[in-house]
Parts: sequence; structure tokens; C-alpha cells
Amino acid sequence: MKMTLVCHDIPYPAIHGGRVDMWRRIKAFSQIGIELQLICWFDRFPDYQEVAEIKKYVNSTYLIPFKYSVRAKTCRLFNLLRYPLEVTSRLVRGQELHDLVSQVSAFKPHILWLDGIHGGEVASKLSHYLDIPIVTRCHNIEHLYYRRLFASAIGTSKIKRYLSVSHLENYEKSLLTNSLLFYDISPDDLKFWQSQGYQNGRYLPPLMDFYYFYKSGNIDTNHQNINVYPEYDVVFLGNLYSNNNVAGIIWFLTQVLPQVRSQLSSIKVLIAGAKPINKIIQLCNEIDGVHLSINPPSSTEIYNSGRLLINPVLTGSGVSIKSLEMLMAGKPIVSTPQGIAGLPPAVKEYFKIASDTQSFAAAIINLLSEYPKIHIEPKLLESIFGNQVIQEVVSDIKSLI
Repeated sequence: MKMTLVCHDIPYPAIHGGRVDMWRRIKAFSQIGIELQLICWFDRFPDYQEVAEIKKYVNSTYLIPFKYSVRAKTCRLFNLLRYPLEVTSRLVRGQELHDLVSQVSAFKPHILWLDGIHGGEVASKLSHYLDIPIVTRCHNIEHLYYRRLFASAIGTSKIKRYLSVSHLENYEKSLLTNSLLFYDISPDDLKFWQSQGYQNGRYLPPLMDFYYFYKSGNIDTNHQNINVYPEYDVVFLGNLYSNNNVAGIIWFLTQVLPQVRSQLSSIKVLIAGAKPINKIIQLCNEIDGVHLSINPPSSTEIYNSGRLLINPVLTGSGVSIKSLEMLMAGKPIVSTPQGIAGLPPAVKEYFKIASDTQSFAAAIINLLSEYPKIHIEPKLLESIFGNQVIQEVVSDIKSLI
């Protein structure tokens, strides 16, 4: 079976949750024998090693740069009359579209896999010209997610988020209607679409990397490698620019942390992630005991450097990939309800859930005082987030095409 992937972002290097979700799925498709063609957009062209890693799993690539010329920006302004902001940066026209159609036609895929709806206009044109069905991977209920981002945005980003929301609901619903199937990241999100009358949806959880669970035979043996004397008391790892992450970090640093310090005055905090906005940099510089790590090369090292992990995100949709990554670290985790949204009940029990400033601070204080050992059953996680779910997806698609 051949599959052309239209990914809204370059999936490797997998430096944030969206990329992690796509990259693990690409590897899983390849490992069960699916021939893959990758179409994606990028800001920075991948270096030689990154291209080599992608080619281990992908037979053909078509990489499209985001364009920032005056002409490109003018076209985007015009296209905002019809499309949401994130879609306008991924439109392909003219000779570039002709070349893309030719490459996909030569590859002869059986299916177009749209990973993230913002590349949907390209997938729709390929589907129209080549008569190939689309299967869509939904990362969120995007029109609701972006409304929440708009509500939490500050400063000039408020304008950007308004443009993201504009036309998005109709665009998203049209894509799902025209998809052979769509696979939702969250059972809660899938129920929403079913309540709207959509019957072509399925649940597809994000995949987890179980290498660190099993390389030593069992999780307890693996945890012997965890730093016994971690440098930090509390660690957050995630992108430091999205509106919901930024709002959550600001809330933690300005409201939760002072309450924790009233009882644990010497607490040390690490905020780590990609592309921090100025406000995050400012707060980390101004607050004693708070350290900032920008673009850390290893999530494992970041998680191992802390006694306790947090997910303070207050708004969102879909599933927080970083919450799943935290589970792999075997550390106590404090999360808001949003941070564990969309996870199965059997997984949620591994998180300490706190919904407001007082309870979040109290949970941190209690866990740092007790520091309980977390016993996670890897076979349970693998039954939910293991690669076997991809085999079921492929079987579903083959039965329909």
C-alpha cells in the first residue's frame, strides 16, 4: 500500500508535541510496510542528518518552504478573505502546484493522509486532480481550539488569533465531510463530531515510544538510571510561544509559585522549551530560582533533572502530547484538568489533578514533601498507545478502498 502524507509541518526533528505525534506515526506506518511520500512545509530546511533520518522511513519527499516575500505576504492578505490564517501560508498555486501534482501522480498513492487540517487545501486539490481519497488526522477540534487561543492571547497576538479563527469552522467541517475517514486524537473530540452528525470518524490515540520502558526489561530497572539527586524541584517542558502554553506558564510563575514559596522558599524551577516569547524570558530572568532552557536537545535529560513535572496549561483541545511524554519519565506529575483532557481514565490516575491556584500549589508542596515513587504499568500504556493501533488503521482504510 502506498500513502502520500500531507503534513502541516515538517515532522522531523520532532521538537514539539505536534511533530512528535506525526513522526511516530510515520515510523509506525513505515515499519508495517507502507510506502510513504511526504509533503510538508518548513521554515528552516533540514540539514543533512535530518534529511537522512527522514529518508529512513519515507520513500519520496516534497518539502515546501514558508514564503515571506512581499508578494507572498500580499497574496496571504488577499486569501484571508476566504481562508484562516494558518491555511493561507500553505496554499500552493501555479507551477508549484503543477509540479506537486506530477510528483504525487508518479508516486501513485492509494490514499492521501492529511495530518493536520491546515494543509487541507493542498490535499483537496490533489484529491480532485488525481481522484484519490483523503483520510484526515485531527489534532484538535481546531475551530474551538483557536477560539480558546484567541481568548487567552495577549498583545498583538490577539489580532493573529482572530485571523486564525476567521473562516476556520466552515473550512474544518468541509474537510471532514469530504474525507473518506477522519481519525481523532481524542475520544472526547470524536464524540463532539458525532454529536454534529459526522459518522466517518474514528479514534486514533497518539503513539508513545516504549524504547526506554523496555530497553532494560522493565520500567523499574529503567528508573535506576534516573538522577537520584535532580537539580530542579519542578520542571516544565513544552513550546514557549503558543498562547495556551504561555498563559499557563505565566499563571504558574506569577500565582502558583509564590504560594509554593510561602512554604518551600528555596524551590528551584526549570522552564524548558522552544522559542520563548519575551514575556517568558522576562519572568524567568526576574524571578529568583527560575531557570530557562531554550531548545533543549534532550527531553529525557530535562525530565530527569527534576523531582516533579508540571503541565499548567489552562486551555486547549485534543490531547496534550507533553503529558504522555511526562508519563515516560516516571516522575510525579501535577496537571490542570485541561492537561489530561482526552486521556483514557486508566491513564489519568497517574496524574495529580489541580484545577485552581491553591490546589495546584498544595499538590506541588505535598508531592515535593513526600516524593512518592510512580509505578506505571507499561503493558497498559502499550495496549492504548502502542503501534498495533496503526495496523488497525491500515486495515480500516484497505477495507474501504
